[in-house]
Amino acid sequence: MTTKFKCCKSLRQIPTEFNMTMLSETEALWFLKYILKVTSVQEKLINDKIALLDEIINIYRQKIPFQSITVISRTDKDQHLSTMDDIKAQMLSTHGGMCYDNNVFMKHLLEALGFEVCLNACDIKMNNVHDHVSVLVKNLVKTGDNYYVDVGTTDPFFQAISLDFDKESPVYRCGFQVYKFVKEGEEISWWQKVNTQYSPAPQNEKGIIIDGWKKFMTFTLEPREIEYFRDHMIKHYVTQNPPMPGVTFLHLMRAVAYPGQKLLAILGTSLLHENDEGKIEKTKIRSKEQLVGLYGKYFPQFPADLVEIAIDKMKYNLQVKSNL
Repeated sequence: MTTKFKCCKSLRQIPTEFNMTMLSETEALWFLKYILKVTSVQEKLINDKIALLDEIINIYRQKIPFQSITVISRTDKDQHLSTMDDIKAQMLSTHGGMCYDNNVFMKHLLEALGFEVCLNACDIKMNNVHDHVSVLVKNLVKTGDNYYVDVGTTDPFFQAISLDFDKESPVYRCGFQVYKFVKEGEEISWWQKVNTQYSPAPQNEKGIIIDGWKKFMTFTLEPREIEYFRDHMIKHYVTQNPPMPGVTFLHLMRAVAYPGQKLLAILGTSLLHENDEGKIEKTKIRSKEQLVGLYGKYFPQFPADLVEIAIDKMKYNLQVKSNL
């Protein structure tokens, strides 16, 4: 396997006046030009906004990972929900982050470009807890339309999804995964074709499966302000005592990206790679040395010492040195 995750090695070109609160249009254009390598943005904004939006999502998913290394490697006293300063720094260094980090940044990026956007609250476990952040783009092609955008998922997702369908969306096929969206009253649900190859995100306990389709997530079109997510997201950033119910990414070390629109992931002590046939190849990682080396090879934007800190906090049962 020769796929390598490309990153920005140097930030010498970052404007010295870079505003660390929200994104200006100048900053957004800089990010697209120097990090995502998207060209002719102004022209595309005028001639084909939806094509530009899809291009941004596609390249972002290939270059900016979903990852929990940043939060795991923090000391207990430094734990905190990401600020906008944190989020901008993580994206400029191509470190990425979790759903909150990636999609909050995407919301501000698109907003700076003139898109009409809002944050969206999603329920992955079907327990009325909004444990996922996504983005809605409104009035994109015509007045009143809505498009779903998600650059903070570990699933393959490379385009904006139109929500202007009557009952069911078209079926989308992205590599190893097939999915669709279904309207149920005011609620919209994301359904995935049952796939035993890879479960990238914590699965819902109810496990609703109908005719080979599994209900993955639900949401509505209600816009949310960033403050709404604090209580829902805090468990993934700050150790809670007593622990909050459910899975927290403080205990799930991972990095997931889609270079060439193919899965490349390190999940705990496993390396996952999608081959040309859309099959997931899995390699067991047996030593700390090997795990650090794989992060250096496929996710080189993470300093080795940061990766080692995260590994040590996970207390994996790894050999000191591998002969592989």
